[in-house]
Amino acid sequence: MSDIIWKGSPNHYVGRNGYGVTHITLHIMVGYLAGTDSTFASQSSRASAHYGIGATGEIHQYVSELDGSYSDANYASNNSTISIEHEGGMANGAVCTQACIDASARLCADIARRYGWTKLWHDGLKGNVWLHREIPGTDHLSCPDLAPNGLPYQQIIDKANRILEGGSMSAGDEVWNWAYKPNGKNATPGGNMYNLLAYELPQRVRDSIMQYSYKGSAPGGNIYNTICFEIPGMLKQLTKTIEQQQQQQISELSEKISKLEGTTK
Repeated sequence: MSDIIWKGSPNHYVGRNGYGVTHITLHIMVGYLAGTDSTFASQSSRASAHYGIGATGEIHQYVSELDGSYSDANYASNNSTISIEHEGGMANGAVCTQACIDASARLCADIARRYGWTKLWHDGLKGNVWLHREIPGTDHLSCPDLAPNGLPYQQIIDKANRILEGGSMSAGDEVWNWAYKPNGKNATPGGNMYNLLAYELPQRVRDSIMQYSYKGSAPGGNIYNTICFEIPGMLKQLTKTIEQQQQQQISELSEKISKLEGTTK
């Protein structure tokens, strides 16, 4: 995935200590993405995850997948997982949004493809998707799904599997709801693919046609001026030329007829 923002954390193993990647561990932040960025950036926290996803669907990466993260409170799982934190988990604060869920599904599907997993499933520690609360050694007994406004992990798994089955990184609803202007100065309410195609794109095409410079840098050399001014002038000149040619042909024909009449008398 090309839209992941690298943040980096000093808190990780170097390599995976002989383990291979066997599963994804899902977490809930019990807070916001910005707070998680700050926590994982601090060496004293001794905490990290490979990825974190915010309410807008923005994905941050803290640890390379080549290294184990300090995420699961379990040495074996830390070294064999790809861990994902999700914004939310607060009764009166951060919630897990649909944009976060959709981004997580895309990320999980991308991970599954890269590691050769044809399907994602949760079955305690038997599947290839684990919940943090189920891993021996953790004291986060509500993470990720039992916390207030917790993570609907099965929805993520199901959506990721639809992506895997469809052979595309985006299912139909994700394409239409994709925020092409998610934030910043160009943020657009309703800035999804449907509105882009239905409203903005036609306007852009219309503007491009009207402003297209068919004479390079010539002042006013656009399609609008061509249609409104130059083409009518061209048609007028063409009409005049045709009339002159017709008049000449009529004169030549009349002259030939007169000569023919003279020879017959």
